[in-house]
Amino acid sequence: MPPPPARCPRLFYHAVLLNPLDQVLGLHAVGDPDGLYKLPGVVPNHNGWVGLATAVRFATGLEVAMGRQLATDLTPADPQTATPAYRHRVRSCGLVPQNHHITLGRGLDHHRWLAADEVAAYCGPAAPP
Repeated sequence: MPPPPARCPRLFYHAVLLNPLDQVLGLHAVGDPDGLYKLPGVVPNHNGWVGLATAVRFATGLEVAMGRQLATDLTPADPQTATPAYRHRVRSCGLVPQNHHITLGRGLDHHRWLAADEVAAYCGPAAPP
């Protein structure tokens, strides 16, 4: 009997928000390890990219406009751990004025502005587990 067909990857949409120093906004969730930050994002439903704008508003208090897609990646499924495949899509969502107040949403305890060369260390696979 052939193996079952692979499931479609789970989608995650993420927003890149920059300050005037070209630093990227990273959010820290309650209960996450110290040093682990996430880009504002959402698992989309029927609202697609519009849902991302709403998620950013709930997470940060900021009204954003969807800009161009910056990146996409695919993390393959791992049958040994039953981890599904994930596809991340990242869009530019604008510039946040210097010293603008960020109002964190429920489940978030602080934010950090990350230099471009810090993003992978705090948000990517190299981030603390």
